[in-house]
Amino acid sequence: MIRLPQRETRTLLAVHGWSAVLLGLLLYAVIVTGVASVFTDEIADWSSPLPSQADTAWPQGIGSAIQHAAQTVDPQFHEDMIAFRQAGGRMQAFFHKHDTDPAGKPIERGVVTVIDPQSRQIIERREGTDEEIGEMNLPNALAHFIVDLHVRLHLPNPWGLLLTGILGLAMMLAAVTGFVIHRHLFKELFTLRRHKDRMLSTRDAHVIAGTWNLPFAFILAFTGSFFSFASSFGIPAMAMAAFGGDRDKVIEVLIGNPAANDPTPAPPPALDRALDDARQRAGSDPWYILSEHWGRADALQTVVMLPASGTLRNRTFLYDAAGRFMQEKPLLGSVPSSGAAVYSLMGPLHFGNFAGVLSKAAWFALGFAGAYVTFTGLLLWTTRREDQPAWRYLGRSVTGLGYGLPLALIMAAYGYFPVVRLGGDVHVMMMTAFLAGLLGALLLANLLRQLADSRRILLSLTALALIGLPWLRWIGTGVSWIDAAHGGLNAVFAIDLGLSIAGLLCLRAVRRPSPAMKRLPSAQASPAT
Repeated sequence: MIRLPQRETRTLLAVHGWSAVLLGLLLYAVIVTGVASVFTDEIADWSSPLPSQADTAWPQGIGSAIQHAAQTVDPQFHEDMIAFRQAGGRMQAFFHKHDTDPAGKPIERGVVTVIDPQSRQIIERREGTDEEIGEMNLPNALAHFIVDLHVRLHLPNPWGLLLTGILGLAMMLAAVTGFVIHRHLFKELFTLRRHKDRMLSTRDAHVIAGTWNLPFAFILAFTGSFFSFASSFGIPAMAMAAFGGDRDKVIEVLIGNPAANDPTPAPPPALDRALDDARQRAGSDPWYILSEHWGRADALQTVVMLPASGTLRNRTFLYDAAGRFMQEKPLLGSVPSSGAAVYSLMGPLHFGNFAGVLSKAAWFALGFAGAYVTFTGLLLWTTRREDQPAWRYLGRSVTGLGYGLPLALIMAAYGYFPVVRLGGDVHVMMMTAFLAGLLGALLLANLLRQLADSRRILLSLTALALIGLPWLRWIGTGVSWIDAAHGGLNAVFAIDLGLSIAGLLCLRAVRRPSPAMKRLPSAQASPAT
């Protein structure tokens, strides 16, 4: 062990503690946004519903509607087509070609046609690069804002992905070390004592939530780190090392579709025939369909299906231009392998979408527990050092961010719906509202005399924002509960009700003092000597 003078030791301990808390705050942000991201599809349907909800985005004959949309698109963009479900059940078909930007970066350029699955009519059209088209996607903007905050904290690529990957590793390390240091693991699973000292009660609640959450935390951290590092580092590194920087070649090898080259003109691919056959084979609905070499004899259709009831993995089928079944292929490569089987489990285990709403609800609850463990751990850590001025200010920031981040996410929705009604730059409005909520919470926590007052005010504001959001959604989208009932818009009912209940729970929590804050000094208290 290196022996240092007492002053240097205290300095290093302070740096160590501060860095751990700051890392914990970032991890808390990733977990909270991940909890919200579990219901990304439902949030998109709620924030931008169509007048009526179809039973499925893939009804019989939707392939013919996509073929009709292709006739409205410049043939130069018929190189590839990918179709998938979007907000409100809209069907989005992206006809595109491979291109490069001025810096030489590979991009996709083309036309998006958005189809109403009930009327089979084109209701929206966007043209540009894949990034430009994404920025114009107003119906999915709110859901994408939350997901992007979770995936890369709205930082530029690849730095955001690298940071969230590192945070995932930190979470995985915490899960492993937590398993090791809990010497009485099974006892702590059920130990929630009633203490006169409410700080000890908070510690017990922190320990029991963390103990039950250990396996889930490890799974979530491992799969999240995998996705972050694979996108930001793995594929680029593989491209540079083995393929001379050719990312498309890497994808081709990983996906493993059979090579073909017959540019002879041919009728459009038989999408409906392929989709019908895939439904029968998988016993589930499609996730997306990719058609390569549209209108050529060598057209290849890849239909990726959602997991069937009682299963975890997607199934992928290949079809020729006439819609004839060719083969079932693994998610990676062209032949089944252990690596492909493991990879196919990564998505369902991370997103919790393998059993519909039930598995999503379970992932939401477990993620909420993880956020609670992280937040209470940071509060307990900073509270124990409340006699030191620097730690006191950091503890106030922990309170501001802990209670302010959920409020800021709600404020992002308050920035979204006015744009839906009045127009404007939706991305600027959402980010402005989000930052205003977050910075306002941090400022409030650092200015008020008592942190308990900050907590009550922030919880009260969150409650009011939650209760008011269904009404703002009604004004923004023009869809009332009566309209939702007539149109079968279940997501509108469910989320409006959930927001209202969450608001009432926040109001109830306002009346109950936080044990972790009971001992926190005021901002003007004198430091201990």
